[in-house]
Amino acid sequence: MPFTIFDPNMNKIDYPVSVLPLDFLVSAIEKERYVENVNGIPGNINYGFDYKDREVSLNFWLRHFHGEHDQKLLKSELYAMLDSQPYFYVSDDKLPTRVLKLAVDEPYLPDRINGSNISTLEFKCQIIGLPFWQTKYTTQEIEISGYSAIEGKYGLADGINVDYPNYTFDTKVVYVWNGGNVTIDPRNMPLSIKVNNINSNGNFTIVNDTTGEQFIYKKPIGATVLNLKGTKVLISTYNYLRDTNRKFISLKPGLNKLRFLNGEFENVKIDFPFYYK
Repeated sequence: MPFTIFDPNMNKIDYPVSVLPLDFLVSAIEKERYVENVNGIPGNINYGFDYKDREVSLNFWLRHFHGEHDQKLLKSELYAMLDSQPYFYVSDDKLPTRVLKLAVDEPYLPDRINGSNISTLEFKCQIIGLPFWQTKYTTQEIEISGYSAIEGKYGLADGINVDYPNYTFDTKVVYVWNGGNVTIDPRNMPLSIKVNNINSNGNFTIVNDTTGEQFIYKKPIGATVLNLKGTKVLISTYNYLRDTNRKFISLKPGLNKLRFLNGEFENVKIDFPFYYK
């Protein structure tokens, strides 16, 4: 299917004239499984697996109009475009709200068809970072603009739950919906839990009853912003991870029940994209 390429700031990149995207081929994610064979035990012991990489390739159609000179100029423009950014986000036009983060590292060369003015180009891409699809938007964008079932904005199949559309809360028991099918793990994914105007005498605690995880900020804190941003525990621009129990809150796919204990606050803003396998 045709595809769209974006720069690191999610701005659309235009293709050179007479270059058309043909196909965006994406495999399933490779798994690396850890097993051990033990003497006297049939089979093996399974220690689980890690997600690794996935194969991705892009396919283009090129057409030049004015002989060899034009054909070489067209190749030059395409090469420059594909080398214009350190990495790209690419979306399938049939699923425009989700992107993969890719880089073009391998050499490639258009294949001219029988000496005509038409060429095809196919090359493999390197996944950068996580191998999962991610939404172009985050949950705070849903909170601010409100959900709208527009294909190009929030999608029709991204798992957004209209019964749980909020990601800003002013109560101590909240329900957070993860519309993806991948657990949001702040150790390797963007997740912000920002507690505004917090006051606590100590041991401010966030509990995810769905996962059993607890985050505890041990010291007293007053009239400031506490932001759990990935693995950082930010007050202003300083990281106070040392003053916590060094545990983090993840969000399972679907509904997560969070509780906030031993403190008062104005509101909590939770922000993250959805991820898909």
